[in-house]
Amino acid sequence: MRSKIIGIAILLIAVVLGALSVAPLENASSTDGTQWMSKVDDSTPIRELSIPGTHDSGALHSIADVSGKCQTLGIRSQLDIGVRLLDIRLKRNGERLCVVHSFVDQAMDFSTVMDTLSDFLKEHPSETLFVSIKEDTDASKPCAPFGEMVESTLGRYGDIVSVDTELPETLGDARGKIFIISRYTEGSIGLPAYHGWQDSTSFELDKIFVQDNYSVDSVEEKLVDVRAAMAKAASGEYALVLNFASCYLESVAFPPTYAGTPAHDINAALMEELEYGEGALGVILCDFITSELAEAIYGRNFK
Repeated sequence: MRSKIIGIAILLIAVVLGALSVAPLENASSTDGTQWMSKVDDSTPIRELSIPGTHDSGALHSIADVSGKCQTLGIRSQLDIGVRLLDIRLKRNGERLCVVHSFVDQAMDFSTVMDTLSDFLKEHPSETLFVSIKEDTDASKPCAPFGEMVESTLGRYGDIVSVDTELPETLGDARGKIFIISRYTEGSIGLPAYHGWQDSTSFELDKIFVQDNYSVDSVEEKLVDVRAAMAKAASGEYALVLNFASCYLESVAFPPTYAGTPAHDINAALMEELEYGEGALGVILCDFITSELAEAIYGRNFK
């Protein structure tokens, strides 16, 4: 009799565990980084979104692990965890547009980045992407004009790249598209953001607010700037807030350009602060982003 009871108990446990293994978790898709925008209403203004972004998105390599590296996740992995704004820095090299961070080549072409973005959006048409494009380093030999090379590349993705010079009003207007932020001299595609961009400070640029104070004496100084830009986003005053959480410490003599040291403390502080509170964050561009940090940012859309 006892063995029969034990047998029935084991069977019941197996049934329950089997049901749990196939039953969907409530709101699980709302925290699915690949398609978190699918859970946001079409009518939601872009200005009211909280969006994970990455600074120097293609900077995966460094010189002696000291200068150049800003991310550990590749472009596709960043998209999969929820990143929706990419900061792409380029250099002309003959007929190629190479992804770089200053003088460090990142072994990746701009066309490869665009292929990755195109594939992702075709798989997840509910999402939208914003791409900031900057010529980070001058060409080392005669090449075609930078803007001409960028436009030639983007022209191959005309089905998904928007040429609008203004940002979309709502998420519904933006789904399935890539919107360009042109941080280069002759930028004629997307939101013009070269003229008026200021160095290592906070500033207004037409309808957007940018916090990019990257040269600081301490992590706390940077966090003050980040919090101030969060308040700007929550006010709804701007069409978009670009809030760079990236920096390097002037107070550290060497290595002067290594992003990992401040990023460790800044990201930990962000994780703690984002656990509480409500309201739009705008775009927070991080160094060394993780899936947990990305989720903490886009999770604010569901509070």
